[in-house]
Amino acid sequence: MTTIPKLRKETNRIKVHGHELRDDYAWIKQGNWQEVLKNPAKLNTEVQNYLHQENNFVQQQLKDKEQLRETIFQELKNKIKDKDSSVPIKDGEYFYFTEYAEAAEYPCFKRKSPENRMETIFDAQQRAEGKTFFNLASVTHSHDHRFMAYNVDTNGSENYFLSVEHLDNKKILTKDIPNTTGEIIWDTDNKHIYYIRLDHNHRPNRIYKHLVGQDHKLDELIFEEKDPAFFCSVSLSQSKEYLLIRTGDHQTSEYYIQNIKDKTSKLKSFFPKTTRHEYEIDHGEGYFYILTNTDNCNNFKIMRCADNKVDKKNWEDFVEYKSDIFIINFIILKNWLVYLQRQDGVNQIIIHNINNKDSHQIQFAEEAYDLNLLNQYEFNTDWIRFSFSSPITPKSIFDYNCVSKERILKKIQEIPSGFNSDLYTCKKFLCLGHDGVTIPLTVVHKKNIELNGSHPLLLYGYGSYGITIPDSFSTNRFSLIDRGFIYAIAHIRGGREKGQDWYEDGKLLKKKNTFFDFISCAEFLCEKKYTSPKKIIAQGGSAGGLLMGYIANERPDLFLGIIAQVPFVDICNTMLDEDLPLTVTEIPEWGDLKNNKEAFHYIRSYSPYDNVKQQDYPHMLITGGITDPRVTYWEMTKWAAKIRDYKTNDNLLLLKMNMDAGHSGASGRYDYLKEVALDYIFCLKITDQK
Repeated sequence: MTTIPKLRKETNRIKVHGHELRDDYAWIKQGNWQEVLKNPAKLNTEVQNYLHQENNFVQQQLKDKEQLRETIFQELKNKIKDKDSSVPIKDGEYFYFTEYAEAAEYPCFKRKSPENRMETIFDAQQRAEGKTFFNLASVTHSHDHRFMAYNVDTNGSENYFLSVEHLDNKKILTKDIPNTTGEIIWDTDNKHIYYIRLDHNHRPNRIYKHLVGQDHKLDELIFEEKDPAFFCSVSLSQSKEYLLIRTGDHQTSEYYIQNIKDKTSKLKSFFPKTTRHEYEIDHGEGYFYILTNTDNCNNFKIMRCADNKVDKKNWEDFVEYKSDIFIINFIILKNWLVYLQRQDGVNQIIIHNINNKDSHQIQFAEEAYDLNLLNQYEFNTDWIRFSFSSPITPKSIFDYNCVSKERILKKIQEIPSGFNSDLYTCKKFLCLGHDGVTIPLTVVHKKNIELNGSHPLLLYGYGSYGITIPDSFSTNRFSLIDRGFIYAIAHIRGGREKGQDWYEDGKLLKKKNTFFDFISCAEFLCEKKYTSPKKIIAQGGSAGGLLMGYIANERPDLFLGIIAQVPFVDICNTMLDEDLPLTVTEIPEWGDLKNNKEAFHYIRSYSPYDNVKQQDYPHMLITGGITDPRVTYWEMTKWAAKIRDYKTNDNLLLLKMNMDAGHSGASGRYDYLKEVALDYIFCLKITDQK
């Protein structure tokens, strides 16, 4: 008989706003947790052994599906083009692209020179040899095409080491600047780079200027954010005239600008922090363009000001506000403002002529789809690039001419094992929520199935931080759909599927709307006979794992199973711990538990870890990453142990901890599929499918 892992108890009690929080497993968080995230070998031996027991338990419980897991893994792998390359991006006379060699987990970064010579500038597959984890955050070339900067994380902790090489002789000029983030910006002088360092709490708050080849200890600190709630990023304007430094939390932003063409120019604030004022900027042809929610423009508008008159009194409307349209982002070119907007839950690309203010929209036919503007190097061009896909349409990359309106297909996703979209159907519904709102819901399944409530269904949800879950294409899902599953995405409050208000209505003291919306979607699918109660498997990760924790506690009657990936479930303890990387900056999203009694009691009422109860629980697969700095290993470990203490049935409860990775799981393109295959055999096991 298989022994169920048991975690030792050591009760810890704290009092908050007159309420006692009891935690029997707080001890597994070590005092040197920052060191553990960088080097898991420093993890307490007892906890290490326990996590290995949990991983062994998963293997034992799913042993009967091991051959099926390998079958599904090969199936998933065969849907990926093995030898593949990206569409080259033009930068001057060079074209940059990535290429995968046969059986490679990681790409090779290449370029075509003006002489049509193919050059390898960074071979990630070669650099990753001998490493169990390898995450390349960025590879970026200098403007004169002579140098390359890159940063690498080899354990999943998101602490990157930054290096610079000469592209001609591959000589390393700067080696391993530690504790950096994934951003690297080249100065137009091609001698300096700008990068961000993490503080001791893993917060990106200091921006440095580095002279290539110089000891990084001599680097110049050009900006430091003193407020721990605000994180920094750095970029170069599309015009390549201004350095842009952004600092912000989830509801407020501020930019600092510096004209890097003018060596006498100093870094200055574009517009100072104003609570709940969010704005983004870019520059072109003497003007700054500002995407802003000022003047009560909750769904954002675009304004403009001369680059020598940035005071807010000089800002003028350039794209007027429309309350039913949410503007997502924009690209500024020499003659064009191109922006991505969302109306009625559907993304649209608008081409706006800066000189005569004429505009037009690129048209698409499908009911549900995903559409994105893609980054480009060049500023003086009439061409843009975008991607298009739908749940049943593979991803396509297009180039589009803003003048002629010519649309050129550059690449369509190839599926070696074959794919016929005519075999499937995709529908978009609006289902009624608990308070009368309509919730977008995307449903995909094989055509001609009988809707009689007999089908197992996987329902995915997220609903936080204003992140929209796209109606995009994924080859992976069809391994379940082809086995009789229906796949659905609940576009619940907390995202921005229906604009900014949709986000605002799913955060802080309205957070429970996120959970209620998901439940409403599940009930709608039962009413429409797509499935039935106890035939639904719910899936969500990170903040979506919080959603999974809530429904596990409150609606075990509705869900057969739950897949909670790196789940944020110990919200009270985490949000009271200001040493953790994200806690302070997360307060606008969740609330100030420490200083606000109402916020504490509201969060306490839904916190998954604090509301585990004596009842039957659905089958559960819980996953984590040992070096994850975002949702730390102890959260899901404590949660799994506590549910085991309280659950009153024999349903599966599995905790799978990746001992070689962090928040995003395995780093290789094929290694990742092994984790997907694990999720799928869990689904197939609990639904008795093959």
